[in-house]
Amino acid sequence: MKDEQAKSKEKALEQQILNALEQVEKATSKLFKLENILEQICRDIQALNFDFVSISLISLEHNTIEGIYGTGIAKQWTGMAKHYLEKDPELRDIQADIVLTRQTEVISGWDRRFDRWIYREYGHEQLLRVFTPIVLVEDNNGKIIEDWFEYCQWEKIVPKFQESKEGQNEVFQIRLPKDLQSQGEIVVIGTVETGYSCCKKRIEREQLFELLQYIAKKSLEIWQAQLPRVLETIAERVKQFLNADAATLHFLYEPDQQQGRYIYEVFSGGVGKQFLKACPPRNNGLGRQAIQDKKYKVIPEPSGEPDNLEMERFNPKACNAGIKAMAAFPLLVDGKEGVLYVLFRREHKFIKRKLRFVELFVRRWAVDAISYTTRIQQMRDGARWRSLHSITQSLSRIPEIKIPDVSIPDVSNLLRRIAWNSLNILGADVVNIYEYIQTERKFMTPPKTAGRLKEEQKMREKVIGEQNVPFLLIKHGENIYAPYQEEEPILQNSSFTNQEGIKSVAGILLKVDNQDIVGVMLINYRRLHSFSEEEKIIIETLASSAAIAIQNHRWLTARDKINRLIITTIDQEKLLKLIVRESLKITGADLGGIYLFDSSKQELVTQVECAANNTAIDPSETRISINQGITGWVTEHGQSVLVDNVQNDTRYHPYFPNTRSELCVPLLDKEHRVFGVLNVESQRISAFNQRHQGMLEALATQAVIGITQYLENKKQLVKMKTMAAVGNLAGPLVHRMNNGVGAIRSWAQDIIDEGNEYSQNKANQILSTADQIIQATERMKSWIQEKPQSVNLRYVVDSALGQMYIPPGITPIVNIPTNLPPVLGTEQQLIDIFDNLIQNGIDALNQIGTLSIAGTLVQLDVGIWVEIRVCDTGVGIEAENLEKIFEFGYTTKEAKRGMGFGLWWTKFYVEYFLEGRLNVNSVLGQGSQFTLLLPAYNELKAEP
Repeated sequence: MKDEQAKSKEKALEQQILNALEQVEKATSKLFKLENILEQICRDIQALNFDFVSISLISLEHNTIEGIYGTGIAKQWTGMAKHYLEKDPELRDIQADIVLTRQTEVISGWDRRFDRWIYREYGHEQLLRVFTPIVLVEDNNGKIIEDWFEYCQWEKIVPKFQESKEGQNEVFQIRLPKDLQSQGEIVVIGTVETGYSCCKKRIEREQLFELLQYIAKKSLEIWQAQLPRVLETIAERVKQFLNADAATLHFLYEPDQQQGRYIYEVFSGGVGKQFLKACPPRNNGLGRQAIQDKKYKVIPEPSGEPDNLEMERFNPKACNAGIKAMAAFPLLVDGKEGVLYVLFRREHKFIKRKLRFVELFVRRWAVDAISYTTRIQQMRDGARWRSLHSITQSLSRIPEIKIPDVSIPDVSNLLRRIAWNSLNILGADVVNIYEYIQTERKFMTPPKTAGRLKEEQKMREKVIGEQNVPFLLIKHGENIYAPYQEEEPILQNSSFTNQEGIKSVAGILLKVDNQDIVGVMLINYRRLHSFSEEEKIIIETLASSAAIAIQNHRWLTARDKINRLIITTIDQEKLLKLIVRESLKITGADLGGIYLFDSSKQELVTQVECAANNTAIDPSETRISINQGITGWVTEHGQSVLVDNVQNDTRYHPYFPNTRSELCVPLLDKEHRVFGVLNVESQRISAFNQRHQGMLEALATQAVIGITQYLENKKQLVKMKTMAAVGNLAGPLVHRMNNGVGAIRSWAQDIIDEGNEYSQNKANQILSTADQIIQATERMKSWIQEKPQSVNLRYVVDSALGQMYIPPGITPIVNIPTNLPPVLGTEQQLIDIFDNLIQNGIDALNQIGTLSIAGTLVQLDVGIWVEIRVCDTGVGIEAENLEKIFEFGYTTKEAKRGMGFGLWWTKFYVEYFLEGRLNVNSVLGQGSQFTLLLPAYNELKAEP
């Protein structure tokens, strides 16, 4: 009989545990429904005619607020930011300010509390937004008042710091009814951001209050899908199982805070916040003993004799509060500590069997429930890390460069983007990125800073010296993680940490391939922050991507500089020096040079040599046989060579002392003939890699383009000199033609004055033709007198248009950039070329249509060219006539209107004297396009 009763009790206990487990699982399952709850809330808010919604929730563990869910355009920035709940109102973000002031604000456009980067990145200047807290109301004991929102109101107030701004800007404060004001406490668990995509709209008061009432109603549902509700359920079930009067559960112990401070604290039964104020967990109390021994502890002991004074001796405060018995169960979850207290206001004898059941329940199921919650948070954090990693990796990709279509943004924008994204996702207070030029051993100032500073001007003015943190970190050679910055030697004398109140710092070297240092990133917290091993791995992975992004940006910038110099300079030595210096920067080499191949002597001739530290190199010309050294081998075989250790390579021939690594790439023209080599050397073993090789091969291509362009300019100048010589010889002939035509005009005038009508008509025709010949010879005289020079084609086109009649039905459109590089020619000759092309277009339009003239810069295999397109919407040219129109004497114009000379002469002059190209495309009935290509001119001075 007794055995059956014992079995029955055992089953009853098991059933109670199963019921408790079921309730905990039910509460835990809601954690996985949080996103669905937030999604529905966002939809309902958008149904109130708002364009977008973003919901942020507070992380009690980190004391931050972070975006969790968003709809509409808010999807773009939701999850991008995590902000610390800063006490100083001058330093906190708008989301943190809404949490701490508990105010609702309507804001149009900019506000000083906004996250500056997100505001600019996502175009928030056009938004009208409502920011409002998600709140609960608790009574004096910490119990949630579920229907509080039915009695509250929102009152418009004048803010303490009011800014003069355009658009709708209003502030509202929640007002509890009188019966709740004395006993109710507002607790903020998150914020809602919603509004319109157009800042010119207005949010009406009725719509706003409907929104606030809805959010207040949904706040309890949001809270029930978070960890505190799971903890509360665990405390409730254990209290019921042990038939206790009350239970409290405390999780996430903070040893650095005040005595017994836990982040999460929940209650069940007849105790609450007032009890905890009087009887907080103690550092040497029952709960701490249970955690240290990893087993439950009770007072009084179940095996001993009843002792009514034991509680009074052990915990006088709890005894004074009426507690006569107490049990403590440790909660150890993934290295985090907590404790569950069960309290009795009456004398109670503990039963070991029941205590073991509770211990099993706590160790297995309660710990699992809490662990699920932390995993969900880890999933969110992981998503944010991946987002930042994706952004940083996207910044590190190298796009294809085509001159001159790609404009490379300033590196400061790249670094600022990395800094702000790191700040937001890490939840840091300030992130500083210092760009470092390793070959010059210097930092670029000021650093790129994200976050709010107390002393911003000092940061801008500071020069980075050898004893400042960035240099000290580079000398240290390793990343540092300092939860207590004052204990880290590198940070002890930092003026920045002192003036900004920094308490924790991560100092990260931005390295490429674990060797080339391109910068230093300092992640600063104004509160104590412990860097977990997982967080360190993530930070260092992001730092690596950021370093590659910086190096690649330098690479793109280098190519852009070189491309522009190819266009704008005739100084070959200046161009080649730039290429070598940029090669040193992107590879971290100690010295480098460009050597051109003299095929007649089978030697390499030194053109440019540069050292990274600007040490002097003998400027005299040196010649190297292609039968010796790595440079000779590359010249002979036309292939790149990367040598990790030259002492192990039989091809190596020493030219500079202490060289350990060498990278040499050939300069190849489009027929893959070797022009020369680009060579860099380092005093470090294995200093170069395949990425460096690829970059140098691209720079070698730029060098070939520059050299080719220089040679083309010299060739073009020779032709122009030939033209000038021809002009000098033609001068006397033109003079004689003018004299002869002048006599013909005189005789024709005599016929007109004295002859009959038939003779007079013929004489008029002779006179008109003579006038045309004189005009042509006058133009030829100007050609002869003009010397080849740099000519701006925009001016030439404007001049050609200005001297001709354009019928009112024809619309001319000119789109030629004013900064288009010049070409080499004579101004009048080029004006006549465009006069000819434009007049052909006008004739084809037959009094009505559009004539467009557009210019751009293009890169071809043989250099940089200026392209001008003259287009008309006229009658077009038949396909069989396209080849004929450039033949001498061919014309499609009416009799007596054309001689078939203009297009023939234009093409001949462009291709022979200017070394350009003139092509035509046409569709009958739709119009024609004449495309003129002329080599861009680098201001090579023509000799007299």
